[in-house]
Amino acid sequence: MYSPLHEKIANILATKKYAIASSLAMKVYLPSFKFTLATKIIKENKQIITDELLRKINGIDSYHAAYVNKVEGRNLKEDELEYMAAYYLGLKQFILNKGIDLVLIHNDTRWYHAIAVILCKELGIKYLVTEQGLIRPNTTVIDSQGINFKSNIPSIEFAKESKREFIAKHPHDSLISMGVFCIFLLFFGVEKLLNTQIKYFHNDYSFTKYCRRIVNKIMTKKNVNYKNRLSEQSVLLLLQLELDSQLLIYSEFNNNQELISKLECKCKEKGLQLAIKKHPLDSNTYQVGKDTIFVDGIINKLSKQAKMVFTVNSSAALQVIKTSTPLYLLGDSVYDKQYVATKVDINNFDFSALDKIETKKCYRDNFLKLINNNYLLHGAGFSFNNDLLEVKLKELLTEPEYYCG
Repeated sequence: MYSPLHEKIANILATKKYAIASSLAMKVYLPSFKFTLATKIIKENKQIITDELLRKINGIDSYHAAYVNKVEGRNLKEDELEYMAAYYLGLKQFILNKGIDLVLIHNDTRWYHAIAVILCKELGIKYLVTEQGLIRPNTTVIDSQGINFKSNIPSIEFAKESKREFIAKHPHDSLISMGVFCIFLLFFGVEKLLNTQIKYFHNDYSFTKYCRRIVNKIMTKKNVNYKNRLSEQSVLLLLQLELDSQLLIYSEFNNNQELISKLECKCKEKGLQLAIKKHPLDSNTYQVGKDTIFVDGIINKLSKQAKMVFTVNSSAALQVIKTSTPLYLLGDSVYDKQYVATKVDINNFDFSALDKIETKKCYRDNFLKLINNNYLLHGAGFSFNNDLLEVKLKELLTEPEYYCG
């Protein structure tokens, strides 16, 4: 989680705390946990892998599997499957030996976390998944089922009235968060040299990468001629990062360029202008037609000017839902709710049909209320309120009736 959240959760719920660590650098965020390296349990279980287990591992959706398929254009290799199967066996034995009854993971698409979820379901063990909140920078997701499309979001009719909000003084982009993350990066860099980390890691952590990200963000702003106003015949597209799990796992697209080209073609057929809002951290250059524009500014305002808005499953969609502008989803999404937003197939839809799809303000208002008051935990980074956290944990672990499951 790159914050003390898992430590705080364990302090509330646990008497014994164990961490199967993809990297020892995680100790920075989990000081009171007893650590075991994932590579250790993998080495101890390579000799007992069956073909049936390999088939099971090959059927698990994960970020790594999606990456090699869509970016590298291949399937998982046998040595990758054997490595992951050894982790499955090692983690299963560890859970049984230690009597684990709750598992915490951050993001359920990392291959080792996806395996942990499968094991929890097989063994009847509860688990919680965390992620940065949909309303940033002040909220966090803690879910008993998954994140993104797999989220266990209550039904709209159970939306609560406004409650006291907790404002995070030190969210993920705060100085303390960035300072501790730098310490994590230092330890992680040392581990790279020692080769103690798990294989097929989801992220190549390095100072160079994050410095380049900051520089690219500044340079992109300077080099791209962004518009801040749309015409009445504009279609707004909210992009994900190129390698985001939303695009790789939950959509049919291999990359943003493919998505842009297909939607641009549809717009051209109807005499509409495509306006593209890039993710703030996206430094990629895209090939577009002469009529397509790139825009920047407040999403709420841009959405009001647009004829309709498209995205895969961006958290920015919440800003669109605050308006009356139709929102269309180009992938599996938590926003696919009646009168809120509609999933469409880019190959088959036509804009004439989309104009007839209805949105209703009361449904959208209730959905926003549901996300803000029921679903998200208010707090982020290094700022959490223990009382709110305890209420959220009790709610999740006692399986309230209003959760869809």
